[in-house]
Amino acid sequence: MNILLPVSRGASFDNAVRLAIDTAKAYAGQVRVLYIVDAAEIRRIESGARPGAIHLALHAAEEVRKRMTAEGTAAVAAAVRRCEEAGVPAHGEVLEGELERELVAAAGASDLLVSAVASHFDPDLEDASGQLVLTVMREGGIPVLLSGAPYRPARTIVAGCGGGSRTERAVGAMARLSLWKEAPRGILLAVDDSPEGGRERIAVPREILGYAGYPAWEEEVLPGPRAPTFLSFCDSVAADVVVLGGWGEHRWDDLLGLSITGRLLEDGRRHLFIYM
Repeated sequence: MNILLPVSRGASFDNAVRLAIDTAKAYAGQVRVLYIVDAAEIRRIESGARPGAIHLALHAAEEVRKRMTAEGTAAVAAAVRRCEEAGVPAHGEVLEGELERELVAAAGASDLLVSAVASHFDPDLEDASGQLVLTVMREGGIPVLLSGAPYRPARTIVAGCGGGSRTERAVGAMARLSLWKEAPRGILLAVDDSPEGGRERIAVPREILGYAGYPAWEEEVLPGPRAPTFLSFCDSVAADVVVLGGWGEHRWDDLLGLSITGRLLEDGRRHLFIYM
């Protein structure tokens, strides 16, 4: 398994490193640690010069480039060292370019992107938590595993069964990577006021796991409003990982709002495995 670990800003990166190490150790993986020097930020500094002060702006931009490169080199080296000390093969890179474009390109050569629920890539930490890596998932086509805080081992896994291709793709991606096949507890959860409808939502994920050699997971069908019921159930079973399907374009703007994914991102306590 090839794991992409982009270096994010803030304390949450430590949780992402731990999750990447644990995942790589459990599934014979290797980690690629990537830091991207934000070319857009450098251009912003270069273009912010007053008339007659272009040389000062260019000098300031070069100093920022040097500082960001030095910070990135140190962060990459530290993460690679932690991986190697844990017995996980790892290598690191520092690139300059557009954040989203470089991450999408790197994702094309990876099986899984690991980051943190509370990940930030903006220099001022003003970007929404997890937003960039979820954008990369939408464009790059690989699953994303987001680490919650504080870090927690993956013992209880809850797969949301909303029905349709989104659920099938997410559970299928998990099964292809054999993730959590030996977890102490796995649960397929459908929120549906109709027991028959809930069992129908669960049927295909059950088949996917069975074909992939997973032991039988527990199955729960609960009535009620979708998001509150789902989140309450995760609390009741102390879920460590939540597996969710992607969303259509019409829901993208709502992702960080009232959706289950948005609520879990805001909560920030659980790992999220998401695939479109």
